[in-house]
Amino acid sequence: MKIKFASSLSLMFILALLGSILHAAENAFGSLPTLDTNSSGGFVSDPIDQNAHPLLQNTIASNIIIGTMISPSNKTAFIRTASGDDYFVRIGDKLGNKNGVITGVNHLGIEVTEEGKVVSLAVRNRSVSNETAE
Repeated sequence: MKIKFASSLSLMFILALLGSILHAAENAFGSLPTLDTNSSGGFVSDPIDQNAHPLLQNTIASNIIIGTMISPSNKTAFIRTASGDDYFVRIGDKLGNKNGVITGVNHLGIEVTEEGKVVSLAVRNRSVSNETAE
């Protein structure tokens, strides 16, 4: 009787341990924080123009730069909007709901000039070099 109880207890412990390991393995790297665009704590405070292009619907800060590609002839950034859409953008493209224009792309991220101010968005692809900066 004691052996049955001990073996079933051991089996339950092993199953619980395996369950927690499998749960942790679902996303070993964690995930980026999500923006709650419906609350006042999110980045979006202006009404969203649903007829505008997704790159022009929200503030500049509501976008995430996934990565940049730089060559001697081309500078391109890969961007994710607040709605989850992904786009490639280049210098001269518009970004944000206040007529911002992308004026720079480098290995750190992009620069957008909006209303006479330069706004920088850093690459947030969860690499080792970016983990220490956050």
